[in-house]
Amino acid sequence: MTEITAAMLNAPEVIRNPYPFYDRLRAAAPVFGYRDYPPGTVPGIDTPEPAWVVLSHDDVVRVAADHESFSSRDSLQEQSSAPTLMLVNHDRPEHSRLRKIAAKVFNSAAILALGPRIGELVRATLDETVDARGPGAPVDVMDGYCALLPARVLAMMLSVPDERVEDIRRWATAFMLSADLAPAERLRCNAEIVDFYAGHVACRVAALGAGAAPNTSLLDAFITTEVDGERLTRDEVIRFCLTATVAGAETTTFMLGNLFAALADFPETWAALRHDPARFGAVYEESLRFYGPPQRLFRVATRDVTIGRAEIKTGDWVACFFGAANYDPAVFPEPYRFRLDRENGNRHLSFGYGIHRCVGAALARLEAELTVAELLARYDRIERAAPIAWQGVSQLTHGPETNILSFTLSRREAVNMTNSPLQVTQAIFAAFGTGDVDSIVALLHDEIVIEFYGPAVIPYAGTYRGFAEARRFFETVLESVDIHQFEAEDFIEDGDKIVVIGHLRLTARATGRPIESEFVHVITVADGKWLRFRDFMNTAVASAAFAPG
Repeated sequence: MTEITAAMLNAPEVIRNPYPFYDRLRAAAPVFGYRDYPPGTVPGIDTPEPAWVVLSHDDVVRVAADHESFSSRDSLQEQSSAPTLMLVNHDRPEHSRLRKIAAKVFNSAAILALGPRIGELVRATLDETVDARGPGAPVDVMDGYCALLPARVLAMMLSVPDERVEDIRRWATAFMLSADLAPAERLRCNAEIVDFYAGHVACRVAALGAGAAPNTSLLDAFITTEVDGERLTRDEVIRFCLTATVAGAETTTFMLGNLFAALADFPETWAALRHDPARFGAVYEESLRFYGPPQRLFRVATRDVTIGRAEIKTGDWVACFFGAANYDPAVFPEPYRFRLDRENGNRHLSFGYGIHRCVGAALARLEAELTVAELLARYDRIERAAPIAWQGVSQLTHGPETNILSFTLSRREAVNMTNSPLQVTQAIFAAFGTGDVDSIVALLHDEIVIEFYGPAVIPYAGTYRGFAEARRFFETVLESVDIHQFEAEDFIEDGDKIVVIGHLRLTARATGRPIESEFVHVITVADGKWLRFRDFMNTAVASAAFAPG
C-alpha cells in the first residue's frame, strides 16, 4: 500500500473522496508538509505556505477553540489580490466588535422572518430547473437548483439586481477555488466583486443619507446596525457583503448538492422524511457530518505549541480538517454509515467551532429545510439517474461536480412546513437577548399564554394572555432588570414541547441587587409559534432582589 503523506491531501483523487486518506493519516497527525490555497488566492500566482495537518476531532477542536495560540489572520490572503474576509480572518478584539454587529444582523428571528420570501424562491427555482424539464427527466441539480437558489437568496438579501445572479455564482466559485480556472480569470473575478460591492454600497449609503427609509435587506442592516455605539465602516460593509456572497453562495451550493445526494443515495432517508417530515433535523445534521462541505481552514501559531508528538513553532501554519474530524470514529462510531439515530450528530464541525462558528448557519438551515419541504410536497421519489461525480479541484469544499437525478411527481397536497419548536424557541431567545420585542411577538401564537410564577413583588410575575399582554410581559422584564448572563444550556425536545434549562445573572434595576439562578422554561409550540410559556426559577432569589428596603 502506498504511503500517504500530508502533501498528497490536495491530489484530485483525494479531494474527490478524502475520508479514507484521513483515516490513514489520523493516527500519525499532526503531520507536516501540506500546501494549499486559502479562499481568494490565485494558484499560479500566490505561493502557499507549508502547514501542519490536524485531523482528529479533539485536535481540530483544540486548534479552532484556542484563538489565543492560533491566529485566523491569513498573511497569504492579505498579500494577494483577494480582499480579507470578515470574521473568518479576524482575531480578537477586532473579531469581538465585528461579531457583535454580525450577530445582531443575523439574529435567528430576522432569518426566520425571511422564510416566506425564500420559500417563494425555492418554488420558483424548482419550477425552472426541475419541473420545466418534464416528469422523470434527468436533471443535474448542481448546475441548476443548487447553484441558483443560494445566489438568488443572496441577491434578494443584499438588494442585488436579478440580472447579477449569474455574476454572484461566478464570483463565488472563483473565490472559493472550486472550479479549475485560469489565474487571469480568478484575478478578474476578484476585481469585479470588489468593484461591484464598492459601488453598490456607496449608492445605498447615499440613498439612506438622503432620507430613504431603511428596508429589511441584509445590506441596510450592515449599514445601519449599531452595537455599543459603533457601526461598521463603509469598507467593512463592503467586505461583509463580499463574505456573505462567497460563503453563502458557494458553500450553500455544495451543502444543498450533498443533501440531494443523501436523499437519492440513501432511500431510507427519503422514506423517513415522507413518513415524518419532523425528521428533517436528524437528516440535515447527518448530511452535514457525512458530506460536510467545508473541509479545512488555516490557522497560524502565535506561540510554540505541542500537539501530540508535534512541536508547532510560532509562525507555523496549521490546517484544521473539519471534514476529517467529522469522520473520527472515536466520536462518531461507524462514520461511513449514514445514520439518523446518532445521539451526537450535532457535534459535527461543518460550521466550524468556537468564536469563528459560521454566523450564517441559521440561514443555511432555512434554505435546506424549505427545500426539503417543497421536495416532499412535489415528488414521490428522488432517484439517481447517473453516477455522481465529485469535484476534485480544492479541499476548501467537498461536494458534487455533477449530481444527476430524476424526480417522480406526486399529487399529494403540499406539506405544511412551519418553524420547528426548537427553531422558534431559539429565535425568541436570540431576540430576547437583543431586546427585540417586535420579533418576539411575531413568533407568538394568537392564543399565547405566559405564566411566570412568583409573588407580586416581582414586577413581571403573573399570567398574561394574548399579544398585547405578552408584549407587556417582555417589555416589563427588560425594563425591570439589567441582563448580564442569560444562557440556555440545554434544549430538550418532546414533540410540540421544548424544555429549556439554563442559568441567568441579572440586576434588579429598582434596588441594584443581584439575581442569580438556574431556570427552567416549559414551552408549548403550535403552528410554528409559542402557544404557552411557563417559567420556573428560584423565585425566592428574585423576590429578595426586588423587595423594598
